[in-house]
Amino acid sequence: YRHFPQISRALQRGRMAMFSIPIMLATFAFSQLATRVSADPLADAVVEWVVSKGGFFSDKIEIRNMDPQDSDSPFGVFAVQDIDPKERLIEVPHSCYIALREDEDFENYWENVCRLSHQLASEMKLGKNSTHEPYVDYIQGQKRGQLPATWSNAGKDALRSMIRPGSDILDWIDRHFKGSCFEENDKLHEHIVAITIQRGYDTALIPIWDMVNHWNGRVNTENDSVFEGDRLQVRASVAIQKGEEIFASYNECTDCGDVAWEWGTPEILRDFGFVEPYRQRWIFPDNEIWFELVPNDNRHHNDSSEELALQWDDDDDYDVSSDDIYWGAPG
Repeated sequence: YRHFPQISRALQRGRMAMFSIPIMLATFAFSQLATRVSADPLADAVVEWVVSKGGFFSDKIEIRNMDPQDSDSPFGVFAVQDIDPKERLIEVPHSCYIALREDEDFENYWENVCRLSHQLASEMKLGKNSTHEPYVDYIQGQKRGQLPATWSNAGKDALRSMIRPGSDILDWIDRHFKGSCFEENDKLHEHIVAITIQRGYDTALIPIWDMVNHWNGRVNTENDSVFEGDRLQVRASVAIQKGEEIFASYNECTDCGDVAWEWGTPEILRDFGFVEPYRQRWIFPDNEIWFELVPNDNRHHNDSSEELALQWDDDDDYDVSSDDIYWGAPG
């Protein structure tokens, strides 16, 4: 999900603490990029449907496998021609969203997710009678078990040995949804909740935009608020060359508020099921510190064998190797 609370920045420098994080966690290889597992025809049908509703999808981009030679590789959005800065890429009318009604009272975040998941479940039950049938078909094509909270017990145990105590990466469904939003043993609705978190924007699910992958080191798009006007508008923020992938940020976005200061790499794993490429942000609110890991020479690369820079803020860079990292918050 893209969580948009209006929170103040609570993470500050100053409190001394010593920690160690094995670099293996920073490059935890269950997946390295956002996973799109839909069949190509389903994605194409969504695009055609959105365009038929007054939307727009540039003929300079396409949805395809990251590895064109591997039909099992994840999907992404790619440039098929050179694209100029500010060029229009995608427009999605609000009428194409699966969203809570504007006249509904918005509750707390978890309650909104629950209500949106039930709305998605209702659209699924409608089947061909759904006004959003192509998008619902696409969503139903997503594999189960992508988020850590829905992994097998063995998978959860493996990750639990590496995450910080108190982390909700594995337990948020149990804490906030089971027994309240859906029955304890309702595996279908558990999957629907996971999909709502993974692909949703607080109170809305947005077709096509949820197919654009995340990489904070290579964001090349800009957009207006997903809730402004009558449509989402996405443009190129820089020149994009033919063959390059189109990227957005899931936690440093127009509607994200200050969430980037409390929501980093572990939270991306929690809510999307992948470990983001560098640049990575690691946040420890209990100790009031955060830091970023970025490749030292070329900050766009995701090669875990190269030297990394441990970046505390705009003024301080600390060089570290790709072995275990030990650090102390500067006083």
